[in-house]
Amino acid sequence: SLLIICEAYRWLVKRRAPGAQLEHMLRIVSLVLSWYTVSITLILFNKWVLTEELNCPTFYTTTHMCLKGVFALTYYILVEHRTLPSVSAKELVGLSFVGVFAALDIMFSNYSLMLISSSFYTFLKSASLIFVLIIGMVTFVEPVSMPVFSTVVLVSTGMFLMAYGEENFNGIGVMLVLTSELFAALRWIVTQVIVQERKLDAMAAVLYSSPAATLSLIPLVLWREVSELQSLNLLAHETGYVRFLAMFVFPGFFAFLLLLVEVQLVIETSSLTMTVFGNLKSAVTVLFAVAVFHDQVSVLQWAGMLVTFTGMLAYSHARGEWLAEDGYDRLKALFSCMDSSDWEKDCPEETTPIVPKAGKASGHV
Repeated sequence: SLLIICEAYRWLVKRRAPGAQLEHMLRIVSLVLSWYTVSITLILFNKWVLTEELNCPTFYTTTHMCLKGVFALTYYILVEHRTLPSVSAKELVGLSFVGVFAALDIMFSNYSLMLISSSFYTFLKSASLIFVLIIGMVTFVEPVSMPVFSTVVLVSTGMFLMAYGEENFNGIGVMLVLTSELFAALRWIVTQVIVQERKLDAMAAVLYSSPAATLSLIPLVLWREVSELQSLNLLAHETGYVRFLAMFVFPGFFAFLLLLVEVQLVIETSSLTMTVFGNLKSAVTVLFAVAVFHDQVSVLQWAGMLVTFTGMLAYSHARGEWLAEDGYDRLKALFSCMDSSDWEKDCPEETTPIVPKAGKASGHV
């Protein structure tokens, strides 16, 4: 209902004052509300499927990766009635990395849902900002500073409290979630560089990242889940083929919508904004998990989430912006000058330490 109200108001603003800042803000609010709706539905549905129906999370994730590409291809052919958008070889490589990172992120997330509760999973996911900041510092996207260091400390403390307050703690499940967060941070940083610098739309990003995402998981399916796949035919016969097909197509379509909304949010904001909005979504997801699955949530876990939120808000206030513009500009400059045949001539000195030339000492430690 909030999404419908927001979109209706945005439509009125767009008609009366096209191009107004309010219209753009309402568009971002609509995207965030859409993201919350689709993401929460998908998390709860995946939890139900992987704990009650299926025992093959990698194959389950692979079908989602494949269906995303199928839906994007169908959109261009049947809705837009036009040829596929062209991308350069460098863009295709970048989107392939995005696809692989996304596939690994979702696969590890789905595995973790088989071992830990939805609420504990969501609590741990709320600490994903720490990975964005650490990777940002390693790649010089985010300069090392006291606000960044303080944020890392606060988020780490919050993550410890959330884990310490879990009654049914599972170490493997925690490691799976943290691994998924690492790949999530990688994919959103790479996505931000590609779509904002190269001016790609969300649908094209989904289309060209899907093949690599699907192919990267097939070897893992063949390695770990052959016996589970052999029992799927029996499961389809017991549950009914329509319901069995819906267990894959329904979440696949929602995963497609979710990725579209996420990429569009990165295009219009930043990967750091995504992380901040994502942590607000975490609180809502926990409430739904408590209502649907009757998860037990301790006061200590809520305190840990509050500490994590405090770290994010303090960081945003200290920076006075959602994105570290200087560092991001340096990474964009590096990405652009890599197209040039004359590295030393076209690239500024501060970008060369990221990928130093052979035989040249780096200026950074």
